[in-house]
Amino acid sequence: MAIPAYANVWGQNYLVFQNLQAKIQQLIMLIGNGGAAVTMFFLLSGLVLGQSMSRVEFSFKGLLSFYTKRILRLYPVYIFIILITAIYMRVGFRYQMFPFASDWYLWWMNFQMTIKELIYNFFFIHVYLGGVTWTLRVILIASFIFPVFYQISKKPGRLTSLILSLFLIIASFTIFDINGFRDLRYLYMFYLGLILPKFKSLFVAIPSWIIYSLVPFSLILLLAIRYTTDEYFGGLVESIISWFIIGIIVYNGKTKIFDFLNQKTFLFFGKISYSLYLVHFTVLYILARLMFSWLPNLPYSGSYLPIHMALFVLSLFIATLVSLFVHHYIEIPSLQMGNAINRKLQKS
Repeated sequence: MAIPAYANVWGQNYLVFQNLQAKIQQLIMLIGNGGAAVTMFFLLSGLVLGQSMSRVEFSFKGLLSFYTKRILRLYPVYIFIILITAIYMRVGFRYQMFPFASDWYLWWMNFQMTIKELIYNFFFIHVYLGGVTWTLRVILIASFIFPVFYQISKKPGRLTSLILSLFLIIASFTIFDINGFRDLRYLYMFYLGLILPKFKSLFVAIPSWIIYSLVPFSLILLLAIRYTTDEYFGGLVESIISWFIIGIIVYNGKTKIFDFLNQKTFLFFGKISYSLYLVHFTVLYILARLMFSWLPNLPYSGSYLPIHMALFVLSLFIATLVSLFVHHYIEIPSLQMGNAINRKLQKS
C-alpha cells in the first residue's frame, strides 16, 4: 500500500524544524515514503509481468492476449476515478486558493475540465487527475515494451541481464532524460524485477545472519535516500535495495523477518491495493479542501502533526471503504473479463 506524502498538503518545510513535533512528522514522512513505495511497485510489476509473459506464446495471438489483460487490469479503475473527478469538477467545483495550502496542493485541479481535457487524461497525454496517475502511464509504456524485455531475459546466463540492466540505468540518466517526459527513466526498474528469478540461487544462498544484520540499515537507507539526494539517484538506490528485499522475500525461506507481511491486515490491504492506490488521492484532496473551507481557523502552523494524523486516518478509512466497492464491482469483473478473453484467444 502506497501512502501519499500527505504532509505536502501544507506548505511548511517541516524538515528544518527541530522540535519534537517536527521530528515525529519527519519520521512519519519517512515511513510513508510514497516514492520508495512506487519504486518497489515498479519492480514487483516487472516480476509479475514476467510471470504473465511466461504463460503466453510470443505470437500475435499471445501478445494480443497479454496486452488485452494489461489494459483491462489498468484501465477500468482509472476510468472510474477520472470520471468521478471530472463530474466533481463540473458540478459545483470552483478552484480556490487557501492561505495554508502548499504550492503542491494548489497545483492540482487548477484547470478547466473539458471534453478535450478528459480525453487527454484518458490517453495519459495529461496526468492531471490524480497524484499517482503518472505511474500508470509509466506502467502502460513498460507493458508495451515488456515482451521485448522478456525475450532478451530468456537468453541463458546472468551476465546478459546485468549488462542490459546497466545499459537501462545509464540510459535513465542520459538519453531517457527527456525534458517534460520522464517515463522512460523508470524502465530499468521493471527489467530488474523481470530478471529476479534468474538470481533465485543467489537469494537462497544468503545466510540469515547477513539478512538480519543488513535489513535495518537497508530499510533506513531505502526510506531516507530520496530526501537526502534526489528523485532519480534516490530511485536507483531504492531499486537496488528493493531488488534484494523482494528477492529475499520471494526466494529465501531461512528468515522470518518479513513474515509480518502475512498478517491479515497486510493481506487485506494487498488485495485492494490497486484500487486504494488510485482512490486515496481523490479522497485526500476533497477532505483537505473541505477542511480548508469549513475550518479555516485551525492551528495549521502550530499543530500540524495532529491535523495531519486526523486527516490521514479519516482519508484512509473513507478511501478503504470506497476501494472495497471499486475492487468488488470494477476491478474483479475487469480481471475476470481479461481472463475470459485470454481463454477464448488461446482456444481460437
